[in-house]
Formats: sequence, structure tokens, C-alpha cells
Amino acid sequence: MMIIIVNCSSTNQSEIMKRKFESHVAVLNDHDIEKALSFLSDDFHLHFTDYDFIIDKKGIVNVFEWDKGVNGRVSYKNLVVEGDSITGLFTEQNDFFKLVGIDELKAKITYTFDKSGLIVKQSYTPLPDQPSFQEKMQPAIEWARENRPDEITEIYHQNQMQFNQEMGERWVALLKEWKKATQNEK
Repeated sequence: MMIIIVNCSSTNQSEIMKRKFESHVAVLNDHDIEKALSFLSDDFHLHFTDYDFIIDKKGIVNVFEWDKGVNGRVSYKNLVVEGDSITGLFTEQNDFFKLVGIDELKAKITYTFDKSGLIVKQSYTPLPDQPSFQEKMQPAIEWARENRPDEITEIYHQNQMQFNQEMGERWVALLKEWKKATQNEK
């Protein structure tokens, strides 16, 4: 009796990981928050490398809600699957960015998977020369402080963004009002 063992687990594992990743991005773009969370391990964390800032799984809920509130969309290209991670170039677009004059933001993002196939880490590194939404939104903030002081105080309390669905929707509404008011001034 002869047994032949063919080890194709790394190829299969890479394909499984890639399919899970693609499914995760699809549910993110559909803004299905519960489903998106199901792809993340309990000890998931998002690391913004430029600021050395980390958000855990509980905090990522607010980010997903914000994306829903601002109609966020993400696309990717140049995926590289290596070991337990997938890295690619990502483009993010949303109504908030568009209203402050930013077409898109681009970043290199790496997703790392645990042994059970869940995403355990996401590392976000903006590409060089990306526009600053903080800088771009300053004219809207100045306008709001003069024309909508109560609203800007609530949604930009102590000059800090609050990331959740309600705040995303309120920012978009305020920015639309600002655009309409300032376009009429020109």
C-alpha cells in the first residue's frame, strides 16, 4: 500500500484567506456592520501607523458606523498574499471627503489573519502626499461657527471628531448646507 501526500495547504489557505478578505470588503461596502465584525477576531486591532494609534474591535464599530453615515466605499488593487497576511493599495471615497474637496484617500493596508481565518490585525499606512481632511474642512468649520454654532459645537466638540453613524450623517448634512451657502456667495 502506498500513500501519497500532496501538500497544497498553503495554496488552498491563501485562496481561502483571499476569499474571506474579498467577502469582508464587500460587506464593508454594503455597510453590514454585524457581518463585517464577524470577520474579525475578538482581539482584532487596527493600527494607524503614521500616528501609532490603535483601535480595538469595540472601537472599530464606531469606524464602521461612521463609514455607513458618510457612505464610505473602499476599493483595492495590487493584492499580495504572503504567509498569514494580505497587503494591497486601497482607495477610500465617501461623501464627507467629497464635500470638503477630496476625491479619495489612498493607503497601503495589510490584513493579518489568525489560524482560524479571522482578521486579527489591520495596519493602515497612508500613501505619501495624501490631502489632509482636517485642513480641507477648516473653511466649513469657520462657516459653521458663524452660521451654525450649536451644531458645530455638538459634532466637533472641543475640536474633536466623533466617529459614529449619527455624527457622520450630521457632518454630511452640515457640509451640504455649507456648500450650498458658499456656492451662492460666489
